[in-house]
Amino acid sequence: MLGLRRKRRQLFILNTVLALWFCILLYTKTQGGHNLSVEEIKVNRNREIKGEKEAEKVHDKRTADQHIVNNHFNITLLQSKNPNKRLIFQPTLPSDFNPNAMGENGEGVVVPAEYKVESDKLFKMHGFNQWASDHISLHRTLPDFRNSLCKNQVYPKNLPQTSVVIVFHNEAWSTLLRTVHSVLDRSAPDLIRQIILVDDKSTIKGHEKLQEPLTKYVAKLEKVILIRNLKREGLIRSRVIGYSRAVAPIVTFLDAHCEVTIGWLEPLLERVYQNRTVVVCPEIDVIHDETFQYRAGSGGDIRGVFNWNMKFRWRLAPPEEQKRRKSLIDPLRSPTMAGGLFAIDRQYFREIGLYDNQMDIWGGENLELSFRIWQCGGQLEIIPCSRVGHVFRNVIPYKFPKGAGLTVNKNSVRTAEVWMDEYKEFVYQSDPHMRKINFGNITDRLELRKKLQCKSFQWYLNHVFTDVILPNESAIAKGKVRNPQSNMCLNTLDRPKGSHLGLSPCAHQGKSMEISLSVINELVMDEICFDVSDHQPGGKITLMDCHSMGGNQFWLHQKNGKLHHRGSDLCLDRGAGINPIMQTCKDVPSQIWIFDHYYPNIKPRNRS
Repeated sequence: MLGLRRKRRQLFILNTVLALWFCILLYTKTQGGHNLSVEEIKVNRNREIKGEKEAEKVHDKRTADQHIVNNHFNITLLQSKNPNKRLIFQPTLPSDFNPNAMGENGEGVVVPAEYKVESDKLFKMHGFNQWASDHISLHRTLPDFRNSLCKNQVYPKNLPQTSVVIVFHNEAWSTLLRTVHSVLDRSAPDLIRQIILVDDKSTIKGHEKLQEPLTKYVAKLEKVILIRNLKREGLIRSRVIGYSRAVAPIVTFLDAHCEVTIGWLEPLLERVYQNRTVVVCPEIDVIHDETFQYRAGSGGDIRGVFNWNMKFRWRLAPPEEQKRRKSLIDPLRSPTMAGGLFAIDRQYFREIGLYDNQMDIWGGENLELSFRIWQCGGQLEIIPCSRVGHVFRNVIPYKFPKGAGLTVNKNSVRTAEVWMDEYKEFVYQSDPHMRKINFGNITDRLELRKKLQCKSFQWYLNHVFTDVILPNESAIAKGKVRNPQSNMCLNTLDRPKGSHLGLSPCAHQGKSMEISLSVINELVMDEICFDVSDHQPGGKITLMDCHSMGGNQFWLHQKNGKLHHRGSDLCLDRGAGINPIMQTCKDVPSQIWIFDHYYPNIKPRNRS
């Protein structure tokens, strides 16, 4: 009996030891296994990241529109935590996608020599290379030029819908339909209520495809409506006609030669959804008129302004606007809009008076609407996360019934008379001929301004276009720029942009010799700036668009002294030929330049 108890005790001890050993082993394995799992997670994540980078390379090269979501777990978690949020719509590739086809991923098209004659003929018809456009898919892929921060944004699930209005007159078939298909392909279906095409009485001869063939084609497209004007109305009134058929809460206007990119729509709709009195524009990328290459536009810091000739211009946002924004993808307040591409609350647009229907065709309406938005209590913004490409033409391929110059000037004078108060005098001083233009009756627009209790143009300059340069404060020095030793003067010689600055005897006369040293240190002749990109002695000076950002266009000058180019640390020299050149700065007569007039009370603006 005693032996049996001893055996039971030994068995109990053995079982206890085995149990303890098993628990210790299990605990150790568990801890070791946990640590191993962490390491495995890290390794797997590294592999995943590496694989994602490789996938992104393929994506960037071949399928720019096919978005690759990098962190599936976090996005799933985000969606589960935020059921009222939506991600950017992800388009799919067309079934017949060919990565090597012409124009894919926004690449340019080179016209083969045997088709050059045909291409040139079509170019004259439309003001862009229709041959290239016709050989590009209507569903072509595009690069994604958005800031990386844009790609992680989420938006309200219940964003309002939009009606898209596209007006065309004698448009090329391929550019018009590529605009339509880019909207259909790259927009969330639940956000597009309708696409309204307004044919502004396109001529039949030479544009036969825009007649019955277009009617049949559009009939097969869901959500697309085609309206045909019975007479030529022009872009401005045609947009109002398209607007009258819109039923969505937000109306988006696009030109007929655009391509929208991935993520273009949600940021626009969200901003108007947040504040119905905000009118929003996308960042405008460039579709090259000769090759149809898709090129990135601004990086989120360029906004619209105007000059005193009543022309729209781009300019770097001033420091105070840059500081106001917390991020490069925050909305950028813009004094004016380019006019072709914007979204606006449908009811708000009616409340502030739509377009001025006494304006003809197009031109000037963008400034009029911009002034009205700001002065009457609204805001105009550029949304960096929304990008839309646009074909910019250097020539107008169709006729204005009353002539392009007279039509645009009339529209501009109506704008100045209604909205610019005493500052309209600067417009007339810039172009005295505009005083003689019959601008029609503006009584209803003045009554609209009074009804809306709109602010003065002085308020607009003080609070919106704060970096404006008034004509009477624009120049430190002005007139002919003479080298006394040679009695030769600087002269652009009416050469086109991209050409070199020239010289001529100072006895010659002409506007091309009227040069200003601006308060932002530009040497400028009628908005053409003297640019030095060759920073080696002997380099020439190039005539370029002014960009107001200093750099290669920043000049320093003391009265009757040198013209010193800050970027290259070289000075303007008369040289020995027909063009001035840049040389190492020396105290020599060939580097002395004298302006006709100096304005000692006008001081340069401080710039970095």
